[in-house]
Amino acid sequence: MSWIRMAIAGVAFLGVASVAGAQAPQGGPPPQGGQEGRRMGPGGMSKMLFNGIQLTDAQKTQVQQIAEKYKAEREALRPAGGQMQGPPDDATRAKMDEIRNKSNAEYRAILNADQQKIFDQNVADMKARKDQRKKQGPPGSRA
Repeated sequence: MSWIRMAIAGVAFLGVASVAGAQAPQGGPPPQGGQEGRRMGPGGMSKMLFNGIQLTDAQKTQVQQIAEKYKAEREALRPAGGQMQGPPDDATRAKMDEIRNKSNAEYRAILNADQQKIFDQNVADMKARKDQRKKQGPPGSRA
């Protein structure tokens, strides 16, 4: 009789565990800290560029079109597996910077003068964070 109770308890445990696993957040923000916390999720860069800017529906559509326009170029710079293995070499970094500068110029062109001021500040803030990360060196290299 006790083995029946154990079997029922085991099945109940598995049922609860599967429900809890199904309710776990999917596709949420990346974990904080460590190297994974530094990676951008989908649209992360755009969210930072347009932080504090209220876009019209037409502007949102244009932003999506610009992002799609450069998506293939960005993906072409990734290795076959899609994951970067360490920092990119100088040539790849230069191409990434070129793509970013071209897309930022197009994003800026669709904004009005007030929005452009905020956009320019967001770009400057992002550059400052990038420069700060360069000074700190790669993750795990600090003593």
